Amino acid sequence: MTNHPLGDEIYIAYAAGALSAPMRLLVETQAAVRNEVREECELAEAAAGALLEQIPPAGLKPGALDQVFAAIDAERASLGEAGAMRAVGSSDERRDVSAASAAGRAIEELLSLPGSVRDHALEVGQWNFAGPGVRRMELMRDGSAKAELIRLEPGRGVPRHGHDCREFTLVLTGAFHDGLNRYGAGELCTADPSLEHKPVAEEGEVCIALAVTDGPLAFTGPLGWVQRAIGALS
Repeated sequence: MTNHPLGDEIYIAYAAGALSAPMRLLVETQAAVRNEVREECELAEAAAGALLEQIPPAGLKPGALDQVFAAIDAERASLGEAGAMRAVGSSDERRDVSAASAAGRAIEELLSLPGSVRDHALEVGQWNFAGPGVRRMELMRDGSAKAELIRLEPGRGVPRHGHDCREFTLVLTGAFHDGLNRYGAGELCTADPSLEHKPVAEEGEVCIALAVTDGPLAFTGPLGWVQRAIGALS
């Protein structure tokens, strides 16, 4: 496990559009909070762009542009208007004020997150119970890959566990210790099937982390060539 950037392999796959949606979210979020990661991504995108310039252009199928505009129109037509708010009787006012206050605090927490994660979290908007002091919010799935937010109250944690595949945990707020290392905001914990650990949030601040699970990556052909080129430049 490490607290280092994800590495050239994943940044090259990101630039080439070869990552799952959860892994893309992880890269974008890490780039938003760490300047060196953003620079690595920009280098990978520049190399991928140079490679694309060497590929002969391909023509569009007849009617392709019309299909794109039709899809956009269909998406707009599916957006409904929000329903009217339900009136609340006076007997419920105190309970409603308390609920609104709690909801406001929860919204403030989500608004403090980096852009891409914040937008997905606000769209989902619901934490799910995962143990005392632990909440989860699934953001997206793409095949076997999954991205979710983990919220740990100070001093709380998840049970000791292993991993069926790779798991990347990027700390967004607060910090946690898993018995092996400490991870603060912007740091990344990488786990694989060889690791068992028990992440526990430090005292004093809520710890929110983006956790992404994904399968192994293997690169061949042009993507492998770009990966080797980036390795030679770094």
